[in-house]
Amino acid sequence: MDIAEYVEFMAGGGRGPRGDELRRRAREHLLASGWTLYKFAKCDGRQELRYRAPHGASYISLIVACKKFQLFRTAPPRNPAAARGKPRKRSAAANCSSGKEIARVISPIGAENGGRKRGFGGDEDVCGPAVGNPFAGDCPTRHRKVRRVSALYADDALKKYAAKKRKKASASPQSSASPQSPASPAASPSRVLRPRPKDGDKAQAAAAACQPTRARTILAVLMDKKILPPTAKLSYRRTRDEPPAKQGTVTAQGTIRCACGCGGKAFTVAEFAAHAGGGCGEERPSASVYLNDGRSLSQCLVQLMRAHGGSSRATGSPSPRARLKRRCPPELGDGDWVCSVCADFGDMLLCDCCPSTFHHGCVGLDATPQGEWFCPSCRCAACGSSEFELADGEFTDKTVIYCDQCEREYHAGCVRGRGDQLECCPEGPWLCGHDCSNIFQRLQGLVGRSMPTSVEGVTFTVLRSTKLPEEEAMAAEEHGKLCSAFDVLHECFITLIEPQTRTDLSHDIVFNRESELRRLNFRGFYVVGLEKGGELITVGTLRVYGKKVAELPLVGTRFVHRRQGMCRLLFNQLEKLLGELGVERLVLPAVPELLPTWTGSFGFQPMSHSDKMEIAEHTVMCFQGTTMCQKFIADAAAP
Repeated sequence: MDIAEYVEFMAGGGRGPRGDELRRRAREHLLASGWTLYKFAKCDGRQELRYRAPHGASYISLIVACKKFQLFRTAPPRNPAAARGKPRKRSAAANCSSGKEIARVISPIGAENGGRKRGFGGDEDVCGPAVGNPFAGDCPTRHRKVRRVSALYADDALKKYAAKKRKKASASPQSSASPQSPASPAASPSRVLRPRPKDGDKAQAAAAACQPTRARTILAVLMDKKILPPTAKLSYRRTRDEPPAKQGTVTAQGTIRCACGCGGKAFTVAEFAAHAGGGCGEERPSASVYLNDGRSLSQCLVQLMRAHGGSSRATGSPSPRARLKRRCPPELGDGDWVCSVCADFGDMLLCDCCPSTFHHGCVGLDATPQGEWFCPSCRCAACGSSEFELADGEFTDKTVIYCDQCEREYHAGCVRGRGDQLECCPEGPWLCGHDCSNIFQRLQGLVGRSMPTSVEGVTFTVLRSTKLPEEEAMAAEEHGKLCSAFDVLHECFITLIEPQTRTDLSHDIVFNRESELRRLNFRGFYVVGLEKGGELITVGTLRVYGKKVAELPLVGTRFVHRRQGMCRLLFNQLEKLLGELGVERLVLPAVPELLPTWTGSFGFQPMSHSDKMEIAEHTVMCFQGTTMCQKFIADAAAP
């Protein structure tokens, strides 16, 4: 049989003089069996050859189509009762001739598992123009799509992906210490959030063995990254040429032990500078602390930031410019594969304007709607329309701009219509109104500051990555603290790899990685935490969507500082801040083992479906197996 011979030939490597002849015969066999060939126009303008089966599913390559052909011929007959009540699918030819929109069932887990995911024109394979949709193709008809991913099917695909990832990681010479490429045994493509246990079996103990044991200070981070040698000699000088005012040695715990006869007290960098006469209010004490080789600690921090990619895409620091809606990159051209609301698999509806997918119930739908459908986030907050023009150099009334605080969309024409001046893309952040402007300015004013708490010696701090090149030294200070915060989260949670980007999700959140896929766009996150003795001991990731809602997807305390009320103290400071900003509610995803703690001790309540629909226009982070909880902020008032 032609199909079987071609599959066997490809299984043997697909090389040899018979290849072209076998491909031709396999293609002719498919056509004789009722299959059709067509060219699909992708969102970037390229055309790809596709193979459509008689039952409507499409495949991106000949070998996949042949394997599916064999699978369909050998598959057992379906149970008639299982299909009772389902609409009968039409052939592709009937679909094109009738021009009517139908529901399609396709698979999102790679072409080798059944196929094509979609372009952004609102259709699966027969791409038709959508009104106001720049991603539409040129065909006169278009179809509604529904994506089906069974749990078993998805698990098999993820297992294959995990095995391939492990093989690639073992063959790669890159160090597993890189935050961009975690190769830890705990790393997994699953989106299940798991707290890291302090004690447990041997496997858990082995995972915990890689946790940092020293205090998470800036000095400790520099030693971990091999930039600062252990037991390095330091000195405080106001300028490089002046004689040292004080000298000391770096300890294994990431502090400085002074050599001036003060009893060998351990100091933080700021305390050492103050002890040497630099003053407690010195803006950047690290610039006045020098190593014996002539480098200052500030220069060491800049070296650390540059080693991580500086302010480039490697760290994902948000751009200072306002964000416009743009064409989706090719890597997202096939759309997402999990629901943007609950992060789970199943029958999903694809937005006709962005790569996001949703369960019908998660967006309040009982059935697939006729015509175009746009997700709650793809609608102008002023007029409700989803029509837009690509931001490719021109700034028109239909150009869509995002608010840098609430992250909602606005047409430039709608903004001008209410009297605001918006003739071009702003060089700095753009805020949609007075409330978002006040919140943004207040949070930006807190970045890098340490505020006292009710516990002596413990301060509350707010951190955020930056992309301002003229403030490289200051950005390096913040980057060092963010590295410490990232280490704390790694100590508290088992590494969670996002399959879509193949990166560490905690790293992406802490360093504000941006994406055109909303559930993976972490531009608006801040890091909040508690510091004690120059060390971050409790860390949380905070995003504030204007006055309506704030989210805290990750929060954790280092093991050595637990059972001391630090998480409670952080929440007290956070609720006070959100109350001053006028935020209505705080939401977070609770893992099953900690749900009683959040509801019993911290006053959170599980969110109902109606509660989730109230904030549906905002993409709130969720993980598989978690329960979304909320807490209304008492006495919320504008500052």
